[in-house]
Amino acid sequence: MFHTIFYFYGVFIGYIFYIILTGSYIHCVDAGYSGLWNATWTDKLKRDLLFKYDKFARPAQHYNTTRVYFGMTIFHISMDEFKSAIGVQAWVRMLWMDEKLKWNSSDYGGLRRLQVGNHEVWQPDIILYNSVAVSSIEHYGDTHCHIYEDGTVLWVPPTQFLALCDLDLRLWPFDTQTCSLKLGSWTYPGNQIDLRLSNSSLEGAVHLIQNTEWKLVEITRLRNITTYECCPDEPYIHLVFTLTIRRNSPLYSSVFITPTAVIVIMSLVNFWLPPKSKEKLIMCGCNALITSIFLIYFSNKIPPHSSNAPLIVSFYSGCLYQIIISLVISVLVINLSQRPYCKPLPRNIKNILVSWTGKYLGLSDLIHAIQASYPAGEQELRESHINDSSVFGSNSLNINLDNGDRENIISPTTSVAQLEWILLATAIDRIFFIIFCNNFGLMAITCLS
Repeated sequence: MFHTIFYFYGVFIGYIFYIILTGSYIHCVDAGYSGLWNATWTDKLKRDLLFKYDKFARPAQHYNTTRVYFGMTIFHISMDEFKSAIGVQAWVRMLWMDEKLKWNSSDYGGLRRLQVGNHEVWQPDIILYNSVAVSSIEHYGDTHCHIYEDGTVLWVPPTQFLALCDLDLRLWPFDTQTCSLKLGSWTYPGNQIDLRLSNSSLEGAVHLIQNTEWKLVEITRLRNITTYECCPDEPYIHLVFTLTIRRNSPLYSSVFITPTAVIVIMSLVNFWLPPKSKEKLIMCGCNALITSIFLIYFSNKIPPHSSNAPLIVSFYSGCLYQIIISLVISVLVINLSQRPYCKPLPRNIKNILVSWTGKYLGLSDLIHAIQASYPAGEQELRESHINDSSVFGSNSLNINLDNGDRENIISPTTSVAQLEWILLATAIDRIFFIIFCNNFGLMAITCLS
């Protein structure tokens, strides 16, 4: 009996102490004093705002519109030619009103701003429509949101966009590209999320680092409203940031332009070597090897799916064709100048070469050497350029020329007939020199236009 009475008295007294202690704790928290875990006004505000807060529900009535202001500050731009994609590193600035996150600062010790994790509150699902990473739409960094007492939410996350871009590599590596970033809500139409361009003075600012391959020439911002046939009452809003960028190419000028000049000069100098010089073949081979190495390098730098081949690649390809033709001509010229001929040069060809044509081609020395090799009795034939096979086939030269290079062309045992064939070989070199000069000039004009 006494045990039962003591038991009920103990339960009653414990209940009284529980009520007293619980009431004291609540009073301390409401009065702003530090409780059991040193609670602050920020703790109380965050607990009151986020209690039963649904971060997946738009914080407005279904018939109201949430206006979202969007802006972007760019820091770095890169380009992936093989993926036809542009990479943009930037700070994104989003501002909207959340009706559920309003409070009176006087009720919370004058607290006017609160920072919460971005995963704790609702966020507009603004994504990149033309994204390369279709398997993931998480473009933004994990940063906190700033909430103000009037319900304004400010979120400034770092982000990296990788967008598809239709590249025109025709002028590579001196090209200018125009790419667009198309952003909008993936779920909500325009009558629920009104996406607008930010009017802040900081928006549109560009802080690109200097040591990058690309320079931002121009950026334009545009707000578009699209209505689809399926949903005429639900317009969809998207923002388009158009970037015009130019490749920073001083290094490319040194890497490509200088070797191009060397290749052209080597191709042209080859025609001024003596006809008997076998160095012609060596020079053509080295020139072809250098050009082929550059073409292989281009194949590793430029995607094969490019619709228009870069002009510089076309120029190097044209140079390689020219070098092959020069190699064939060199073989022909060496063959003509070194084979011992017993038949003289045909009369019609010789008459053309010893006339004004030969003088304009720079063949005067050879013409004088041929005319000086005729016997004295053949003066009339020499002046009338009549070909006499008995003379041209049997006479030999015994002439000392001042020019040391002529030793490669004329020797004391060189017959007149062979000398005439050397004249033809030299004329072929000079004619193709002029043709190649015109070809290289046309190719250069095409690449620069």
